[in-house]
Amino acid sequence: QQQQQQQPKTDKDDAPTPSLTRVLARVFLPRLAAAWLCKFIYDLLQFVNPSLLKYVIEYVEDKDIPVWKGYFYAVAFFCSSITGTFFFHQLFHLGMTAGMQIKAVLIAAIYRKSLQLNPAGRKDSTVGEVVNLMSVDAQRLQDVAGYLWMLFSAPLQITIAMVLLWQELQASVLAGLAVMILLIPVNGFLASVQRRLQVQQMKNKDNRIKLLNEIFSGIKVLKLYAWELSFQRQVEDIRELELTTLRKAAYLNAVGTFTWTCAPFLVSVTVYPLIKVHYLSSD
Repeated sequence: QQQQQQQPKTDKDDAPTPSLTRVLARVFLPRLAAAWLCKFIYDLLQFVNPSLLKYVIEYVEDKDIPVWKGYFYAVAFFCSSITGTFFFHQLFHLGMTAGMQIKAVLIAAIYRKSLQLNPAGRKDSTVGEVVNLMSVDAQRLQDVAGYLWMLFSAPLQITIAMVLLWQELQASVLAGLAVMILLIPVNGFLASVQRRLQVQQMKNKDNRIKLLNEIFSGIKVLKLYAWELSFQRQVEDIRELELTTLRKAAYLNAVGTFTWTCAPFLVSVTVYPLIKVHYLSSD
């Protein structure tokens, strides 16, 4: 009787909570992992060429080094460059392919879900929001899939570069590291402003699409009362706000690009005065 009084558990109670991230990871993680492995190998090969170049210069300067070492360095330099190029292109091929597939899957899922919305759901989700999901958010996930390797690639490159530079410059390399660290808050501020502009741009786009949808739905009424110019000005005003936001985002992007372009020069200017002996040599 106690067993009969207990309510049986349904399949819905035992079902796990749906997670888009878990589903995408299960489907596309193997391909992305292969791309990240290619990037890891490429990063290691990037630091092989400078070391080989140093050995080649030493071979040219020192006549006592056997000839076969020169041939070995040249072949190793060639193989390293070819192998690095191969893994670099495989990285972008696998990453971009996975990103485009993720975008296509998300757009198809959003489109299918939008066709199955009930009247209450249609009130909560406007046409502009659905369009933003397919055009903006899906594109963001595609970009994330294509460039997610930066999360581990950048620390790896910085660590290896710091070790190699420490062997050559000793403590002077810390000045260059300080410059790079000081640039991080600057670019973080630019990224936060760009994020706010992106949100504002999505709101403007949503308002414009919503207004256009209302215009197309009531086009007969607009023609009857001659309201075309009034609604045209409203659409143009919203579009002008969009262009203003895009212009600000372009300026911020230019400032960020200029900052990172000048970063190597600033590092060199900071490190050079701290080197005890100022001389230039071939190696």
